[in-house]
Amino acid sequence: MFLTNLVLLFTVGSIFGVVIETVYVYLVAGRLESRRGMVYGPFNQVYGFGAVLLTILLAPLAGDSKLVLFLGSAVLGGLFEALCSFFQEKAYGTVSWEYSGQRLSLLGGRTSVTYMLFWGFLGSVYIKAIQPWLFGLFCKIPVAIKVPLGLALTAFFICNLWLSNAAVRRWTLRLKGTPVSDDLDLWLDENFPDNRMRKLYPSMMDANRLTD
Repeated sequence: MFLTNLVLLFTVGSIFGVVIETVYVYLVAGRLESRRGMVYGPFNQVYGFGAVLLTILLAPLAGDSKLVLFLGSAVLGGLFEALCSFFQEKAYGTVSWEYSGQRLSLLGGRTSVTYMLFWGFLGSVYIKAIQPWLFGLFCKIPVAIKVPLGLALTAFFICNLWLSNAAVRRWTLRLKGTPVSDDLDLWLDENFPDNRMRKLYPSMMDANRLTD
């Protein structure tokens, strides 16, 4: 049941992250734009995996002092954010956030003290209040419903993440002028053209341009 609860948590975290970031961008920049990480549905896997990671690694700190939990959340959140940025750059040659132009940036601009403080606050509230409440709700779902739901969501996210990876990879190659090499490339070009990808991932930038 714990693994099924983690799948449900991943789902909720992925949706919640999109909502929060969308509202944040609207309040700061005055525009509504996509903040999802998958090509289908209002999901961002960074927040989904982040929620799962916080649960697994920080739940044992729930009984410790507020300072210990805050510092643990800040460090873990900052390292996770930096790791996601590093993976994206190495896998696709792009980045979706970059803080080197800001004060107190860390790890080559992949995170910052400001955002680590945000992670510290968010992680503390999550572990103390949100996570126990969510798992309480998950436990109320009948097993006959929860298990099939967890399996269906797992299959959906595996396919969605695979397709999202393929679409982004083909997009970056297409922008470099790489021609179609097989039927999958042709299908991706037809179903995920540049204008659609720019709407899906408006914050994605070429990592090389940041160092020019």
